[in-house]
Amino acid sequence: MRSLLVLAALSATGCVYANVTTPLTYRAPTTQEAHAETATDVEGTACDHAVLGLVAWGDAGYAAAVADARARSGAAQLADLRADTTFYNVLFIYSRVCTRVTGRAVR
Repeated sequence: MRSLLVLAALSATGCVYANVTTPLTYRAPTTQEAHAETATDVEGTACDHAVLGLVAWGDAGYAAAVADARARSGAAQLADLRADTTFYNVLFIYSRVCTRVTGRAVR
């Protein structure tokens, strides 16, 4: 019984394996407010990585994901912006957190 409780606790926290997506929100102009009804869709990502919880690198922030989307599209502004975060973990050996933004490129 005790080992079953330990197994349940470990699996609930995701320390054995986790692959989770979490939606985020941020206020951005709608396509109508930005007068960008014909704008093209654009996507940007930003990730950070960690190994054994000892070494970590990267920037999974919202600002980095928006900067990536603007750099890919050459847009001056993004409209109708949506953001999601993805968390991936395998036995605490390797973990990755990524923020992905999608929106409309306003030039």
